[in-house]
Amino acid sequence: MTEHRLTEITMVNKEPHRLLPGEAMYSELHQAWLVGCPNPKCSRDPILHGIANLACHEVTESNGVLTVSPSILCGCGAHYFIEQNKIRWC
Repeated sequence: MTEHRLTEITMVNKEPHRLLPGEAMYSELHQAWLVGCPNPKCSRDPILHGIANLACHEVTESNGVLTVSPSILCGCGAHYFIEQNKIRWC
């Protein structure tokens, strides 16, 4: 059975360690954008629980709409782009 892939990023305001798959926020503490890995398997794995720190990426945010370049590659193998809050899987 194939798991459903997330297709959109949701902007949130919460503690970084509480990010869920597909949620994004700006962390004043880290001075960077953070994204919860949209791979459902990654978020359930206590070791992988992927939260991408986008400090080395070009991030554009306007009125809650996020675009990130280059693509994001998580340790779980998830590889994706974020373009205007949409996830484009590689």
